[in-house]
Amino acid sequence: MAPPSRNWPVLSGTVPPLADGYTPRPETGLGSWEGLHPGITVILGPDRVPGTPDGHRGGTGKTQLAAAFAGRLWAAGELDLLVWLDAGSRDSIVAGYARALADIKVAAQPGKPEAAAARFLAWLAETGRHWLLVLDGLVEPADADRLWPYGQSGEVLVTTEAAKLSPVPGRRPPIASEQVALGVSAFSQREALSYLSAKLNDDPYQAAGSLDLAIALDCLPAGLAMAIAHLLDSGQNCRQYRLACERYRQDRPEGSGDPLAPFWMFAVDRARQWAPRELAWPAIKLACVLGPARIPGAVLTSSAACSYVTGKQQVSSADQASVRTTFVNLERLGLVAIEPDNEIRTVWMPASLQASVRQAMGPSELSHVVQVAADAVGEAWPSDAGHAELEQAFRDCAVSIRRSDELALWSRGCHPMLLRAGQSLDDAAMPETASIYWRDLARRSAEFLGARAPLTIQLRERLASSSAAAGRPDEAIGLRERLVADLDEAAGQNHPQTIAARANLVVALRAAGRFGDAIILGERVTADSDLVLGPAHLRTTETLRELAGAYAGARRYPEAISALRRCVALREQTIGMMHQETVAARHQLARVYRDANQAREAVRLYQDALTQVESIAGRAHPEAITAREHLAIALYDAAQPGQAVAMLEQALAAWSAIEGAGPADTLSVRADLAAIACLGGRLKEAIPLYEGLAADLERIRGLGHPATLRVRWNLAAALHKAKRLPDAVRAGEANLAGCEQYLGAGHPETLTTRANLAHAYHASGLLKRASAQFDRSLRDCEQALGEDDPLTEQVRALRKRYLAGRQGAAPIMAGPGAGLRAESA
Repeated sequence: MAPPSRNWPVLSGTVPPLADGYTPRPETGLGSWEGLHPGITVILGPDRVPGTPDGHRGGTGKTQLAAAFAGRLWAAGELDLLVWLDAGSRDSIVAGYARALADIKVAAQPGKPEAAAARFLAWLAETGRHWLLVLDGLVEPADADRLWPYGQSGEVLVTTEAAKLSPVPGRRPPIASEQVALGVSAFSQREALSYLSAKLNDDPYQAAGSLDLAIALDCLPAGLAMAIAHLLDSGQNCRQYRLACERYRQDRPEGSGDPLAPFWMFAVDRARQWAPRELAWPAIKLACVLGPARIPGAVLTSSAACSYVTGKQQVSSADQASVRTTFVNLERLGLVAIEPDNEIRTVWMPASLQASVRQAMGPSELSHVVQVAADAVGEAWPSDAGHAELEQAFRDCAVSIRRSDELALWSRGCHPMLLRAGQSLDDAAMPETASIYWRDLARRSAEFLGARAPLTIQLRERLASSSAAAGRPDEAIGLRERLVADLDEAAGQNHPQTIAARANLVVALRAAGRFGDAIILGERVTADSDLVLGPAHLRTTETLRELAGAYAGARRYPEAISALRRCVALREQTIGMMHQETVAARHQLARVYRDANQAREAVRLYQDALTQVESIAGRAHPEAITAREHLAIALYDAAQPGQAVAMLEQALAAWSAIEGAGPADTLSVRADLAAIACLGGRLKEAIPLYEGLAADLERIRGLGHPATLRVRWNLAAALHKAKRLPDAVRAGEANLAGCEQYLGAGHPETLTTRANLAHAYHASGLLKRASAQFDRSLRDCEQALGEDDPLTEQVRALRKRYLAGRQGAAPIMAGPGAGLRAESA
């Protein structure tokens, strides 16, 4: 079922399909579930069986029961929202909630999954719509701390293998809800026989001995599914199959308490007889530590994985093909499932079978497999974090490996995969989850390597950074202060690492608004860095930049300007005029000039930069043209729009004269020209500029790119200013639909477009539409950006004018220098 994009009902996530031949479980399927009602939380856990590890076992079909229940409610039209998500780790829960919020089109701050998750949980608690949320495969109760869903209009269904899962982990929700924990048992003998009979098509020959087979497998659905795969492939009957497997129970007494072990051991031995020979056992051992979530194919065909499975140090494409064939053989025997067209979630192995295989391995053998799996994940993990779903798949593998045998990952120091997993959380903008991860990893590092080992220090740095990103500045400052104190004692006050730690503390103090403390420490760090590292060192210049920011925050503008001028000069000498770090410092200096009411000094700054670049590279060099664009914006800010336009027109002509340059190089210049023309009232010039720019952006960047949508709402605003109100309304409605589809309801482009459309409705006399859009626009801005955000204040001002019945206000527009060049690159 594909999730509807706009209208209710909405499905978020993918409900697992029911197994081929799935049949109801009238005796063990927990009844008809008619007793469930809104406001209830049901936890489907393992049944308790004496003699099994921890008194419980898996493989009883909890996920299939949950999928069948969710499917019935969905098919009956009883749900407005069905959310199914993998709960194998905290970050997968957060990502699932953020995705669900986007699916129901509720505003959220873009690029912040944890804020979106919190907003989604609040929505569940407040909504009157009927919803069902399934947390499938919750492993650690702590993963759901402060993420437990609740609400009087919805039901929560959890599947878990945890023997002692509290109904409400962590903080109890403010709205009380009923919780029911149910142990899911295996099939009854009658259900097991019915299942075998249906799958074997009532063949009397193959069904012979089916009751004994069911009893040998303890009637576990996972084991019966594996048995059916073998029986259909081999043509044997149930008695022959059971007797063949019983030999493995005698040969491996350590697995005697596990009903699955003899059967998968027999299957593995059978697979080892097929080409490529002898690869099945190492392949299944590798898969058993990579998690119940589906495994990316790239992990299993990596050099590390193929070397382990084939026993060869150097592997070839032929060896990779052999590994693929081995997993196909395992699928044939019901040990794994494969989606060959899914590169992200390719191979799946039932959790109960994984646990059984791990139990059969000795400690040293398991430790070796865990190290190999970590090597394979680290090797296959892409260096860039461009694909969120792929990143999640790799993090899922890393979590499973760590849970299989964490000590093995520290036997030779910290395994690089552990650091890569944390970096992935940082890249995914999940600072709360990342801080939990880095804190645990730092604790482990201190335990294994020592509290002041270089890696432990590095991990404490990462923890402090994630705490700051999570909005806990006081905690971040405390972490950094303790780190500085430890480094002072261990390495010395003038050690480069100590200076770097102190510089990071300056950043934390400045971010917390403690500008006085940041200035005092920043002046010391600057002096120390200048003395130890040298004035031209990047750390020294970056410290100057941070010190300048603290001066500016305290409104000590002369000192801020002095520090930034020195920073810019040093960077120009060492890394070049147009290096991104130099440009960033120059822009910061220009902003301080403007804050200090010295706009002419900003112009002089960019004029000097342009002169130097032209003298080095020539007037026609791309860097010189870009410097001309920066000067034009400074001129506009200095209330010299005529000179700004002339400078931009020179830049546009220069781009056109460069061989190989095209529309993509002129986007920023044309956007600035259009904005200046529009703000200056020259609408007959601005509108055609915006129309041409929008067409080029749509062709070059795509319909859904933020730059395309931004130019289109500027075009709608220009049409509004030109009093072409029907055109403005049509353009605004089309752009709002595009923003919601591609960016989501909480993106600034969406919020701005909605506010401008409400304004256009008001000007057109469409007051009911205006009222609805103004109300939602302000509510979405407050929820997504905060009440004090500048855009929220602009929307509030427009709405106030509307409520007062006043016309004539200008729509919200992106002015020149709005960042189109960086955003469209």
